[in-house]
Amino acid sequence: MKFFYKLVNFSTVHVKITNEKDTNNDSYNKFMDYWENNYVMKKHFHLFFDFESLYIPKLTRSKINLCIDFIRREKEMKKSEIQYLDYSIVVVNNPLIIKILNEIWNICPPLNTVYLVTEMSVGLKLLKYMNNPFFSEKYINLFIKIHNIKKCNNKFLK
Repeated sequence: MKFFYKLVNFSTVHVKITNEKDTNNDSYNKFMDYWENNYVMKKHFHLFFDFESLYIPKLTRSKINLCIDFIRREKEMKKSEIQYLDYSIVVVNNPLIIKILNEIWNICPPLNTVYLVTEMSVGLKLLKYMNNPFFSEKYINLFIKIHNIKKCNNKFLK
């Protein structure tokens, strides 16, 4: 798996995960270092994950180790009094990947609310609404309900 990320505006980080080979997990480590550095710098941000290009991954020893490393790092960030990751939107329509994410979150709940969206267009609209102070929480919650967006803010998906 290869991680591509870029800061889109002041606080939105777009992350695309693909099936490309990532020698020595360099792109993963670079991304995680960026994420952790936001905590060191005390900088609020949110993540927009694109899993659309990731098909059913082979669960190799290397990928299992990445999951373990991710959980370890997330547990470390959870120790922060303030969570600088405000929320994440994850575009994923692969049931196996959703199952893997749920297993990770059962071991270590997310740092903040995660919205699971099955379509890119819906994910981008949700991101737009959440970043615009003119859209009320009530409006956003209605959008989430209408589009059957799964919301995870603890161990359990709603």
